[in-house]
Amino acid sequence: MKHLLFLMSDLEGGGAEKALVELLKSIDYTRYKVSLCLILPRGVYMEDIPKEVNIITLFEGEDSKRYRKLFRAYIDFKRTFPLSYFLHTKLRRLRYDAIISFMEGDPLLLHNFIFSRGRVNISWVHCDLYHYHYSEKRFHEPITEIDCYKKLDKIVFVSQMAMNNFDKLFTVDTPKYYLYNILDVDKVECLANNQMFLKRQFTIVAIGSLIEVKGFDYLIRAAKRLKDKGYSFNVQIIGRRDQEEALINLRDELGLEANIEFLGFQDNPYPYLKQADLLVSSSVSEGLSYVICEAFALAIPVVATKTAGAMELLDNNKYGILTEQSDEAIYLGIKRMMDDEDLRKEYAEKGKRRSEMFAACRIVNEFYKIINK
Repeated sequence: MKHLLFLMSDLEGGGAEKALVELLKSIDYTRYKVSLCLILPRGVYMEDIPKEVNIITLFEGEDSKRYRKLFRAYIDFKRTFPLSYFLHTKLRRLRYDAIISFMEGDPLLLHNFIFSRGRVNISWVHCDLYHYHYSEKRFHEPITEIDCYKKLDKIVFVSQMAMNNFDKLFTVDTPKYYLYNILDVDKVECLANNQMFLKRQFTIVAIGSLIEVKGFDYLIRAAKRLKDKGYSFNVQIIGRRDQEEALINLRDELGLEANIEFLGFQDNPYPYLKQADLLVSSSVSEGLSYVICEAFALAIPVVATKTAGAMELLDNNKYGILTEQSDEAIYLGIKRMMDDEDLRKEYAEKGKRRSEMFAACRIVNEFYKIINK
């Protein structure tokens, strides 16, 4: 039986975290022993980890003395030994058939300290680093991000375009692959039927963390244009994070209190998505948008800005409308969908068929090939 070690920051409600949990649920535990090393044991997906997975927790919280001491030694004083020694101690000198840092940033940083423990070392990249290089701030001399990637045996991306854009940022000869995230279509459909809503007007849904890279301000300003043109609609924004207050203030300044509602984080957002007429993804950068895949599964038409993931999923407007990243372009894309019911039906049907490409059986078999060859 082969032993796999996954490295992850936590299991807060993001796409990478959801992708990891779906992958863990699909692994054959008669063939693989799996350990999951979390920097912090927190997040909405903690309870979804399969019981077969051995969970290793490094720190209890960001306010713990050990966390602050070890990361401060690295970040402030460029001392790597305390963090490296601590990680090796936590892993009890075990060796693994494959070590997988399942996200850029901190998981890759920790992977740097334990390459010698893995027969094969692999890292996942979930975003388009060329357009959103947020992870660089976690790497300080003598450790550099590019050197970490060069040490790997393989790098896996969640879309082909994210992989291609990576090569614009880094010159790394490490073998590269792309593998879509798993989407449990049956589960999404089941959860979507858990609750029903009374819909009074055309409903637009947007789902994601309320952070700058998600571009919700574009959507709000586009909604202002729709209202000024006399359209009747409701926008439901599902998610939370540090930009929520600023976005609510923007909505109120534009007089859209009756048109846009912030629903916060929802454990089950699928009933909202299912009753929507349209999903809008207004992101500045996406490796592969999970919510677009979920909209496909529920036959909801999509308008999305041109990010790496959306461009690959919508395939030059074949499966939805792609727009530039601007208020006007998003407004025109939404307007076109609102004006054309036949177009919405066409995209709904095509998207539903497209969701089959995220089937667990196909993707997990590709995962086995990557970790074993």
